[in-house]
Amino acid sequence: MPKTLFELPLPIRRMPCVVSNRNGKAPSKGRRLNATIPRMRISILSVALAGLLLSAGACSNEAVKDPPSILLVVIDTLRADAASAYGITEGTTPAFDALAATGQLYTRAYAPSPWTLPSHASLFTGSPIDDHGVGLHGQVVLPEDVTTLAERLRAAGYQTAAFSENALISPVFGFEQGFEHFSVRTAEEQMAAKQKLVIDVADELARWLEARDPERPFFVFINLYDPHEPYVVRAENPFLPASATTENVRQLKAGLRTSHFICERIPPARQLEILHGLYLGEVASADRKLKAILTLLGDQSASGLVTVVTSDHGEHFGEHGLLDHEFSVRDTVLRIPLVVHGPALGPAIIERPVELRDVTRSLLTWAGADASGIAAAGLAGNQDAAPDAPASLFALYSDTRMRLPPTFDSASAQQVRDFKRQGCSATDRVFGDMVAVTRYPFKLNWYERYPSELFDLSRDPGEQAPQQARHLEVFSILEQQARQFAARTGLAGGQAQERLSPETEEALRALGYID
Repeated sequence: MPKTLFELPLPIRRMPCVVSNRNGKAPSKGRRLNATIPRMRISILSVALAGLLLSAGACSNEAVKDPPSILLVVIDTLRADAASAYGITEGTTPAFDALAATGQLYTRAYAPSPWTLPSHASLFTGSPIDDHGVGLHGQVVLPEDVTTLAERLRAAGYQTAAFSENALISPVFGFEQGFEHFSVRTAEEQMAAKQKLVIDVADELARWLEARDPERPFFVFINLYDPHEPYVVRAENPFLPASATTENVRQLKAGLRTSHFICERIPPARQLEILHGLYLGEVASADRKLKAILTLLGDQSASGLVTVVTSDHGEHFGEHGLLDHEFSVRDTVLRIPLVVHGPALGPAIIERPVELRDVTRSLLTWAGADASGIAAAGLAGNQDAAPDAPASLFALYSDTRMRLPPTFDSASAQQVRDFKRQGCSATDRVFGDMVAVTRYPFKLNWYERYPSELFDLSRDPGEQAPQQARHLEVFSILEQQARQFAARTGLAGGQAQERLSPETEEALRALGYID
């Protein structure tokens, strides 16, 4: 008989420790650190040492004497297999790969949502979507009453600065909370330029570094937007098909937004290959910016620099008849790259599933800052979980996220909602709310309008062959969790939509999220 979810062999575990909040209370139950032995990469000893270092940092509930400076980089829309450190694609991300070679590379990191705002909100707060609310029922602005990572670090003495190439990650959407400096081009500026107009991150960062207080540790957040559509058609791009010339690409208009070319409108394989090549060229462009950023910050912190590079979501390139990153909770848009690098972190490949809010918890721990109220386990793991109780990771797609509130114009709202899906039918599974529950190796996709599906990601990472008939017990458990999550969050029409302000509506429209 096939093994059930709870009979699967567990990877090697670290020595247990309880992570306490500053008030002395242990947070809610989390997960153990499950770092499996990597293949042909590092020795058993180096994995063990890396785990001990991580655990030591996670267990400390005392103020850190010399807290490290922190660099947190989100490469927008970067799916995990597009980073060459993971061995699927070659040569796209040498700067990311260099961090991975001497740092902690996570092979199963997940975003809580397939789009920018909810994922950043979880990263900035350490909270799940059902707590902060961004991405649910049309809510797109981070509430003022949440406490952000930047606010916690600033209270701990950090100098805080943000540099965002994505106009969604801006004060318009509430993401300035806790930052002393915030640099971003507005959506209105991008609309006026009629192109992907972004700040010069390296230049802005260099000027900020010249003026900063060298006696204080810093927290720098950066969003690099290159891999997000529309793609730049570059004179040189080694990732395009060998037979594709620049003129071919321009004639195909592959550099324009393609999010409505889905389902029966999906482009032919040749055009999908060109689109993917353009995307990889943008990934490489973001990585070059990452190298420049790392060069600027290399000698800026006497107490060392902790660097985290990750993403907010992935991207479709024809999988399941989809492009862009809408209408889906597939792993293609939820599985993201994650590397953590720092002076006390030895090299390791970590296969334990983690999520973006775990990053928040660990950064606060390493900084000696207040992490009270954050239930996330952290990258090092909250080690008081029972060994036979692996945690489920939840992600959601709320189909109300780009609806204009009916108070604006209900007829227009219906047109906006369905324009991109005019070529889709029920068999495409793109309508309604969706929830993904990942309990590796199993993943369940719950749909408001369609039957749920279960996949074994270890055998079927592309989610092509549903397995619910073979694993009925697992299917029953995960589907029940998905239904409970949907009910708790008010999915499937459970709550009224949040009204968009004209300013946020225009910003979403300028970036292609509203047609």
